[in-house]
Amino acid sequence: MEFKVYLKQKHVLKNGERKLKDISEDQYMNRLENMRLRGIYNEEKQIDSILERKVQEHYRVWKSYLKTIEHYLSSKNY
Repeated sequence: MEFKVYLKQKHVLKNGERKLKDISEDQYMNRLENMRLRGIYNEEKQIDSILERKVQEHYRVWKSYLKTIEHYLSSKNY
C-alpha cells in the first residue's frame, strides 16, 4: 500500500490508532522524503541500532522520525 494511502487509513487498519489530520500526513511524507534525500533512510526492512543512531544524530526530535519509519514499514505489509 502506498504510504500516503496507509496514513489516511491507518486508524481503520490498526486498533488504537487515531485518524491523522491532513497536515500530519504531509509532515510524515516530508520526514520520509528528507531522510531519503540525506541518505539516512535507504529502504531498510527494519529499524536496527545503526539506523536509529543515524536518525538520532541528525534530528533533535528523533522519535518522530523513527515513528515515521515504523509507519512506512507497516504500510509495506498492506
